[in-house]
This record gives sequence, structure tokens and C-alpha cells, in this order.
Amino acid sequence: MFRIKYLAILLGFILIIPGFYLSSSSGLSKDFNIIDVDLPSDSTGNGTIAVRIYEPVNGIRYKDGASIIIYVPGADTTGGLGNTFPATNIIVIHFLFPGGFDPLSGRSSDGVYDHRGLNCIKALRDVILYAAGKLTDSRGYRIDDVLSIPILHDNIGLIGLSNGGNIVISVAALYGDELEGYLRYIIQWESPVSSQIATVDLGPIRHNCSPNNFVNPRYLGYNPMVLPVDYHDLRYNKNSMVSVFHDGNNDGCYTTVIDPRTGLPTPDLNLNGILELDEDFPLSAYTDGEKDVYSRPVTHALLENNVFNDSWPEDIATVEEADRYWDLREAVYLYSDAIRNIPDLKGMILTSVKDHVQSAPDKPHIHQAFDGWNSNNAWVKINPDPKYMVEVDHSLIGRSDLPSNRHNIPPDNWLIYNYCIPEDIPDRIYQLAAILEMSDRVYYNRWSNIDISDIESGFGVTITIRNIGDKDIVVPWRVNIEDGFILTSRHFEGILSIPFGREESIVIHSFGFGSIKMRIIADDINISQDFLLIGFIFI
Repeated sequence: MFRIKYLAILLGFILIIPGFYLSSSSGLSKDFNIIDVDLPSDSTGNGTIAVRIYEPVNGIRYKDGASIIIYVPGADTTGGLGNTFPATNIIVIHFLFPGGFDPLSGRSSDGVYDHRGLNCIKALRDVILYAAGKLTDSRGYRIDDVLSIPILHDNIGLIGLSNGGNIVISVAALYGDELEGYLRYIIQWESPVSSQIATVDLGPIRHNCSPNNFVNPRYLGYNPMVLPVDYHDLRYNKNSMVSVFHDGNNDGCYTTVIDPRTGLPTPDLNLNGILELDEDFPLSAYTDGEKDVYSRPVTHALLENNVFNDSWPEDIATVEEADRYWDLREAVYLYSDAIRNIPDLKGMILTSVKDHVQSAPDKPHIHQAFDGWNSNNAWVKINPDPKYMVEVDHSLIGRSDLPSNRHNIPPDNWLIYNYCIPEDIPDRIYQLAAILEMSDRVYYNRWSNIDISDIESGFGVTITIRNIGDKDIVVPWRVNIEDGFILTSRHFEGILSIPFGREESIVIHSFGFGSIKMRIIADDINISQDFLLIGFIFI
């Protein structure tokens, strides 16, 4: 009997195998020194966690030290030690959760893997504390002792890919009081921040049926915590291809036909490419190592609808067991504790046009992640700025379709994907761009909410800066004139005080001739504008 479950485990190999290949490539050692350490951790009992540090060798990003990003893989996997990112100028740390094994290096972590439960959360906590210089490895060395470059212990970030975006919130929610001052930002890449999304209750990108982007027609709309779904037709049949499912045609079993185009089974009985309410829909589960754990709402609905006829299967988690399981693994319920523990914690959410797992067109998991940060008054932004995209991949220069989103401002329409990364850009490119942006924001303390709303030329240049935040701000600014024949000053600077919702202008006068480039820097905005200067006139 084939049962659709453990989707996270299968997707995990997709997420970590590319990193394995990179770690074994001949070019990687030219960009990084690779340092392996064994980190004692109570998450393993009396054992150690396998940690791999990638130390940049071609220079560091800041004059006084290197920041750190800790990589947390997706799905329900124990992780890997291969580096996913191209060459960069910050420290990258990978590690194995308790019980994990890395086949390419032959290294392993002690302990028992508990499927991203408390053991895994403690292990991540200890890796962060090691990066912060607070813990020593099995030889008694701190991270500063094993690296040859200075380290910025107060500029540590986490990037959680897919399901990894839940445990990065969990560790701040449970142990944030130990991590405050060190852990400064969290990046979540297309993360299933609620159990319904983790188990793809709304619709998965599947590879065992056709087409592979079915949306559950019982999904009724968005909610920041529990997505409303009609569960009235839930059924259980242990002898079906899928044991728990929506029984759209009410025949008591999961019903499929063979798609003649692919030869694969599909519940799309009329083969029109859309699942309808009179067709079945499969439901997936995670695992606690012994039982299938369905989403919190599905598990409650199974009980409320008496789907099991008062005889709960031994291999399916009960309501109490599922609630305990998801209490540690559902970020939507943990954002408030994480941000209360680390009040200055910042977030970035990454998404491309087509999600790697979810098929719901309104991207409810991205919406929930944004609301999780925003509703708790934390700084949050969707996707990195174009300038960081270009820094990572110069071939993106001139792309007009790179999103430029403002922090704490949601998309006007979640169904219009102008806030998303174009699908042709590799995931690791914009993941690295996000890391660099957040690291810079921490280092330079750039979190204000401003916009250059207008640049007018003529007898001088007038630059209008608007405060689009919710509080009064003070904005330092600089303007430099590059190129051209300039007889007066090329450099201007000052400070603007801008009340919230208002705007102020800077007026630049100069005298000269020729084509010039004017670079405008205001807080965290850095742009350039070309002009033709004739005497005092800017064109």
C-alpha cells in the first residue's frame, strides 16, 4: 500500500543535495577555509553536534570583523554540511541535528533525532551560542580560537529554508533570553509557518500526480493563524492509496484515474486540470518517529467528525499528541514569544513567483509569516533589495522586474506577484542577497522607513525624502557629484528631521559642465542619477 506522507523527508533531499555537491567541488576551497568542530550539547545527552564553519578567505565584509549566518535546512531532515551559497565575505555555519549523518564527510552528531522537536531546538540554540563566543568545542576552543579573522558576535543571523523557517522561530521563542544581543535577524524562505501549510492541506506541488499544482477547493480564504477549510468530507480508509483524504465523490476510498499524458494516478477524474468539490483530495502527514501527525485542524476535525468511528488508529497521532507536536513546530503561534524575548529581532521573508511546495495562489504561508512579524510590531520585509541581488549576480543589472518592497508594508494584492522574485533567478542567489542585506542593516543600524519620492532638476536639483514609517525620524544624508567638470563643491551632507507621514526636500546647487552622476545616500537608500550639467542648470 502506497501512502502519501513524509513529504518533508523527500523534499529535504532536494534542498540539501545541491549543498553536498558544492562542498565537494574543487572551487569551494579557494573561497573558504573549512573548519570542522564537535560541539558539546545537552541536546545529545552527553555527546556532540557536528558543526562545519566556512571561513571566507578573500576578505571580510566589514573592517572590524565578519558577521555570521547559520544555515537551517528544510523539510524533516537532519541537515547536511555542504555549503549552499556561492562565495561570500561572511562566515557561514552548517551543522547536523542530533542523530544526523553527513554521507560526504562521514561526520555525524550524537543523540536522537526528534523531528525538529526539543532536541533539535536545543542543538540550534547551542550552535548560536557557539557562534556568539559563549560556548567551547570538544577541545575547549571558542570560535575565535579556530578562525583567523575577527568575528562580530553581535551580528548573527539564521536562514531557515522551507520547514527550517519554523525552528528558527522556535529557538527564539524558547531560548531567546539566552540569545538576545547575538541573534539579530531571521530569514525564512518559503516557509510553511502553520501546520496546515506544512502538511500541504491547501494544495501541494506533487510529482506523483498530474498536473502538479492542485489547489484544494475547500480552502475558504486567509486567516493569520488558522486557514479556514471545509473538513466535512474527511474520510479514513487504511486500505486506500491515501488513508486520510477529502472524499469528494463520497465513495469511501481515495479515487483516482490514470492521466494518459503522464501515466500517473490523479484524483482529477475529468482530467480538466482542476480539482473540484466532487473529486477527492489527498492529505499528508509529518511524523514524530512513530505516528503520522496530521495538521492541527485536520486532527481536530477527525475527532469532531468522528471519522474513525470511536476507534482511533494506533499509527495516527491523537488530538493531544498532535497539539504537543505542533506546539514546538508552528511558527504562527511562536512569533509573539520570539519577539518578546528578543525585542530588536528583525525578519525577512523570501518568496519567488512559483513556490517550491505550495500551490495556493494567494501564498497564505508568506502572508502568515509577514503577519507573524508585523502584528508583533517587529521589522519585517519581503525579499531583498535589487542592489543586493545585483551585488550577488552582476548579470541582473538592468532587470526591471526585481521587486523593491518596503518593510512592514504588505503587498497591495497577494495574487499579483510583483513582490516576488522572478522564477528564473536561482534560489541561492536571492537567499544570499537577503543575508547580505540583513547583515548590512544590523552592522549599519539601518532600519528606518524612508523613500525618495521625487528628484527634480533645473536650476539645481531638488531631492524629496518622505517618511513612510509610523514615527518621527532623523535622516542623515549625503550627495556626491561624480564625473564632469565641477568648479564648486562635489560633496554635500546634512541631517533632516522628518515627522511621520511628512516629507522634506534637499536642494543641491553646483556649477560646471558635462555629464555627471549624482549619488544620493539617505539613511539606507543609496541611488544614483545621471544629469547633463550646463553652468548652473541640471538637465
